[in-house]
Amino acid sequence: MIRDLRLHGSIGSVDFFAFAAGASTYNSYFYEEEPSRIRFFSRGNEFAISEDNVTYKGTGGSFCQYMFGVEKPVKDMEKSDIMNRLIMFGAFLDDQEKVVFTNNTEGVETFERLFLQGHAVANYYFLVSSEFEGDYKRRQKQILRSVGKFLKRTDLLADERDTELLSRFCAEMKDRKSIIFIFKLINRANQEYYSTYKGLYARNRELASADELLLEEIVIENRIDRYQQERMKIDVMYNHHENKVVVDEYRDVLVRSMARDTLQASEYARLNRLRTLSIRNNIPVVLFDTLDELLLKGKKIQETEERDFAKEARSILENLFFKDPSLKQHIIKEDIVRLIKAKHAAYSQNDRGFEQVLLDIGKACDELARETDDFRVFEEFSSIITYFDRYDNVQALLSQLAFMKKIDLRDESLRSLIGNKKAFDTLDHDLFKTIFIQELLTNKYITAYGKKKIKLLLKGMENIQQGEASLKEVMAELQNVTEEERLYHETHAALKERMRSFFPGLELREVREKIRSDITAELAGKGIAAKVPAKLFEKVFLDLRKESVYLNQIFPTVIHTMDSSLREDFLENSGLDRFYIESLEKEYFEEKDLELSLLELLREGKEILSTGGGERI
Repeated sequence: MIRDLRLHGSIGSVDFFAFAAGASTYNSYFYEEEPSRIRFFSRGNEFAISEDNVTYKGTGGSFCQYMFGVEKPVKDMEKSDIMNRLIMFGAFLDDQEKVVFTNNTEGVETFERLFLQGHAVANYYFLVSSEFEGDYKRRQKQILRSVGKFLKRTDLLADERDTELLSRFCAEMKDRKSIIFIFKLINRANQEYYSTYKGLYARNRELASADELLLEEIVIENRIDRYQQERMKIDVMYNHHENKVVVDEYRDVLVRSMARDTLQASEYARLNRLRTLSIRNNIPVVLFDTLDELLLKGKKIQETEERDFAKEARSILENLFFKDPSLKQHIIKEDIVRLIKAKHAAYSQNDRGFEQVLLDIGKACDELARETDDFRVFEEFSSIITYFDRYDNVQALLSQLAFMKKIDLRDESLRSLIGNKKAFDTLDHDLFKTIFIQELLTNKYITAYGKKKIKLLLKGMENIQQGEASLKEVMAELQNVTEEERLYHETHAALKERMRSFFPGLELREVREKIRSDITAELAGKGIAAKVPAKLFEKVFLDLRKESVYLNQIFPTVIHTMDSSLREDFLENSGLDRFYIESLEKEYFEEKDLELSLLELLREGKEILSTGGGERI
C-alpha cells in the first residue's frame, strides 16, 4: 500500500519537491500542470507554484530555518532550542508578540520576497487537508498546537531529512483522517552559492583568492545581489561548529541583558572573553557585531565599573560557566599567565578587586555545584586557584628577603620556591622573572642587601634546576649574605653611636682600625662571634658620612628651596636604603618642629606655592 508520495520538478528560478502522506493518499489528492504553473489541491486547500511566486489557500502555513542575523520574536530569541521560523496562514503577531488568528488564509508570496525574508536557499509550505467543521482560525489553532513545537525545534530541516520530516509531521498531528502536504522550494542560484561557499569555508575557515574568484563567477552568472551574498556568508560562518558554540554563548548573554541598560560585571566579562576567543580561533567578528545590532538595536549597554585587571580576570574565569564544554578547553596556559599578571597588578596597586572577582566566581561555582550536584566546574576553578596560592607564597617570601632585615631562608622554603618557579616556568619561561624578580629589583624601596639576596637566589635556583649546584650550596651562599647583612647593621648602629659625639681622628685609618676592634669586642659580648671585616667597616663608615652630608647640607637646602629633584638625585645615586633615609628625614622634621605635610609634598615631588611674603604654604 502506498504510504506517501513525492514529486520533484522545476519552474522558473526554483526547484520544488511536493510530499504527501496520510489517509488514502494515493487517490485523495490532485495536481495539475500548466505551461507556467503547477497546482496542488485537496478538500478546499490549494497551493500553486508559478514562475515567480506561490499562492496558497486553506489550512496550513510555512516554515524554514532561521538564518543567522535575522529578526526574531523575543520569545524565540530567549529559547536556544528554537531553530526554525513558523508562520500560520491567516495569523500574525500583535505588538505584544501574541499570535492572532483570522479566517483570511489566502495569500501570495513572490520568490524574491520569500527567499529574502525567509531562508535564502530553502523554504517549506504545508497544507493539512481534512474534513472539519468550523472556521479556519479554529482549525489553524488546532494545527499549531499539534505541530508548532515540533516544527520550530526540529533539526530535520538543517539535515535535509525531508522524508523523515513528513513522517514526524504526520505523527505529531495524530490525525489519521488528514492528508499532509509539504512543499519544499529551493532557490537554485542561492543554493549553488551557499553550497560552494560552505565547502570552501569548511577547509580553513577562510577563503583564498582563487575561492573568491570562483564565488564571483557564480554571482555574475546568477545575478545574486550583494545583500543575499552577505546573508549566506554569515549563515555559513555561524553554522560552522567551532564558530557556533562561541557565538551562541555570546547571544545568550545579550538576550539575558536586553531588559537592562547595564551589563553585570560577569556578563561584560563573558562577552569580552568570547570576543577574545573569536580572535584566537579565527571566528569572524561580524558574527558578534550582527548580534549586537540585532539584539541591542543601537542601545549602548554600559558596563559596571571595574578595574582593568579585574575585568581581565573575570573575562577568563567566566569561561568556566559556558554551556558548551568544548569552550572550557580554551582556559590554556596563556590564560593562566594573564590571570597571574592580573593578580600581580592588583597586588602592585594594593587593590582588593581581584580577590572580589575570585569570591564572585567561587560563589557561582558553589551555587552551580549545589544546583546540579556536579562539582567539575568547582574542581576546575580550584585547580586555577592553586596558581594564585603559589603566587602568594612566592610574593610573601621574596618580599621578606627584599625588604626585611634578619630574615633566614629555610631549606623547605627554598624547595617550595623552586617548585613554584618550575610551575610558573611551565606556563611561561619568563613569567617568574617578570612578575617577581624584575618588579622587586626595580622597586625603589628594596634594600641593598635585599637586592643582593634576590639576585643570588635567582641564580641559585636556576643552577639547581640545571644541576649545576645543590640546595645545600645555595643555602650556604644565602646564609653568608644574611650574616653579612646582620653584621652590617650591628656595626652601623655601634659606629653611629660613637659618631654622635665628637670623636677625633676618624679620618685616620689607624683610629678607625681601633674602633673596628672595639666594635668587634662589643658585638662578641652580644653573642656575635664574627669579626667585623675591614671592607665592611669601611662601607659602614662611608655610608654614615653620606648620611651626615645629606642631613647637614643637602636636606636643609632641599627644604629651603623645596627642590624635590635634588633629594631624588641623592637617593638614587647614594646607594643608601630609601626607607632608612626617609626615617631620618622624619626624625629631622620632628627635631626641627617642621610641618610633616611639607615632607609629604617633597616625597610626592609636588611644587610648593609661595605667598607674597616669601612664606611657603
